[in-house]
Amino acid sequence: MAITADGTAYDLFGPQHAPAVVLIHGLGMTRATWDDIVPVLARNFRVVTYDLSGHGDSRLPSTTPSLTVLSEQLKTLLETLSIPQAALVGFSLGGMINRRFAIDYRDIVTALIVLNSPHERDPAAQRLVEERAAQTSAGGAQATIDTTLERWFTSEFRKKSAETVAKIRRWVLAND
Repeated sequence: MAITADGTAYDLFGPQHAPAVVLIHGLGMTRATWDDIVPVLARNFRVVTYDLSGHGDSRLPSTTPSLTVLSEQLKTLLETLSIPQAALVGFSLGGMINRRFAIDYRDIVTALIVLNSPHERDPAAQRLVEERAAQTSAGGAQATIDTTLERWFTSEFRKKSAETVAKIRRWVLAND
């Protein structure tokens, strides 16, 4: 792991001069989200994983987080790493960030992969997101972890893959 001057924690894998692929995790997760897929991608690509501001080992943002702020975090990281172009893979919030980044910096993006990421929410769904955010703000990740894991994984998966669910629980609870 390395940390940029502005506090972004990241890892680099794969051949230095190979095409770059940036993996962007979702809300409450960390760059460890991608640990199982990195070895496969790193055979042929320069893979960048990083922690969003306020997640994992990255510093809290100095301003209120927004898609623009998180897009700028990615731009600064790519500049720091001297990566002029990259394919972006974003999961959930990461998909929202990579879409914002593609709008802001289209000449940098060679491919855009969006995984399980919301596009539009109806007012009721948006209220639920805001309620979860308020609960997390008031009580930390511990306040919502159980309902989050129930939302993310079926009961059957949670039973069959208890070790994976426990690992993800640790990732979420480790965030600021």
